[in-house]
Amino acid sequence: MDGNISSINGRSLPENAFEFYDKVLQWIKEYASTENTDFTLELRFEYFNSSSSRYIFEMLHTLEQSKFKEKYRIIWISEREDELMTEKGEELKGLCDLVFELVHV
Repeated sequence: MDGNISSINGRSLPENAFEFYDKVLQWIKEYASTENTDFTLELRFEYFNSSSSRYIFEMLHTLEQSKFKEKYRIIWISEREDELMTEKGEELKGLCDLVFELVHV
């Protein structure tokens, strides 16, 4: 699948998750509302707090609700030894109807 790739990685512990993720969500909503090329969202977190979890799910849900969802792919990257992030990726995969790959590095 060729096309656009966006990546979010690191630790997500914002004091105000809404303020932090709002611009990202707005961009995803705009993108998902128009027909574009294929899109891959790579997610690689060391850790994220519960408020970040809500917005990560909201990003996936927004893409899932798009009539162009067949063009979207999620790649969840986690360290092979990081059981928590692997479990979080498996949970999110089970909650959305998108092409969702779990990758261990």
